[in-house]
Amino acid sequence: MPSTADAAALRPRSNATGYFFAVIASIGLGAAVAFSRAAYDGGTDPLSIATVRGVYGAAMVGVMCLALGRGVRVPWRVWRHCVWLGGLVSFMYYGNIGAVNYIPVGLAALLFFIYPPLVAIIMAAWDHERLGAVKITALATSFLGLAVMLGVDLDALDWRGVAIGLTAGVACALNASWIGRKMQGVDPFVMTFHMTVVASVILIVACAFTGGVTLPVTQMGWVGALGVVFFQGSSIPFFYAAIGHIGAPKASMLNNLQPVASIVIAYFLFTEAMTLSQGVGGSMVLGGILLMQWHDSRRRKTRLHKSD
Repeated sequence: MPSTADAAALRPRSNATGYFFAVIASIGLGAAVAFSRAAYDGGTDPLSIATVRGVYGAAMVGVMCLALGRGVRVPWRVWRHCVWLGGLVSFMYYGNIGAVNYIPVGLAALLFFIYPPLVAIIMAAWDHERLGAVKITALATSFLGLAVMLGVDLDALDWRGVAIGLTAGVACALNASWIGRKMQGVDPFVMTFHMTVVASVILIVACAFTGGVTLPVTQMGWVGALGVVFFQGSSIPFFYAAIGHIGAPKASMLNNLQPVASIVIAYFLFTEAMTLSQGVGGSMVLGGILLMQWHDSRRRKTRLHKSD
């Protein structure tokens, strides 16, 4: 059994691995949003990509459960929650990349990231808890940033992309809040497996009713489609591995790199640049999220010191 000194010596390496995994996951998820632009330009559509991505993701998580020796059977009460959560996941899968079919990559990525402020509001309402001055400031900054992003260029934007991006963010916020309050103690890998299976079934049915999977017709379209499926499906295991090394708060903090990665990759692949208002508004949204996460981190440390 390793001594305390041995454990302390190993911790920095474990933390470094966790940070590396979190960064890889964020860049991969951001790259998937950017690659979806090439997929749509190549002839496929968001529902087709979301369906294939969902099936691939469910298979990946299932393989992880088997590799880790996790049984996938859950009580009926837990599975009922997974069904509803899977419904939200199906729209997250579709909306996160579907908005790119109508609006620029960077804007779609930032609209989806309205979910952290929404989670703060939902959880505060759920717990009947006052937000406090710092969180109110952070939320106001984020929502004002959203208004700045959309307000100046709203006439030039396709409202369908804005609606899809925002609705996907709302679905993600509801999903995260629901898991945080109703799924405590449930193995995250097993829970994710059931959610992704349900999401895949919903997407397959939706795809069947709308004419089936539409394949790309160009080489670049195939690169984009396979890129979305690979990056999104493969990044989720890295994110969970990061949580195992550095914890959920730090892994989630580094997940803020995701929209930044989408914007940078879209610029290099498609020379797609954001307008000044979108850049300023996006910075305000991310700034509000960082302020909120910093505040929560300080509160956790204070509680730990008091408990000691």
